[in-house]
Amino acid sequence: MAHRALEVRVAKINLDTSSLIIKRPKKRLGKSQYLKTVFKVDPLAVITGKDNRSLKLADIKVGDKVNVDFMKTQERKLLAKGITILSKV
Repeated sequence: MAHRALEVRVAKINLDTSSLIIKRPKKRLGKSQYLKTVFKVDPLAVITGKDNRSLKLADIKVGDKVNVDFMKTQERKLLAKGITILSKV
């Protein structure tokens, strides 16, 4: 399975399910709509800050700009293998 990367803002974090939820704008017929995307965070995922310090999922806050390295599983779910915090709110 191929890895992909996406630079986005965090909309929600669920620590109970280890998931990261983002919203991406999608313009359609002049209206602004948002696509919600849910990433399941791998327990072995590498989470780092801009200074390359190791962080935890709980260190990510809503509104942070992050780069998510992910892959699609066979069940068509998105699995985050690495997260880099680019800027904090």
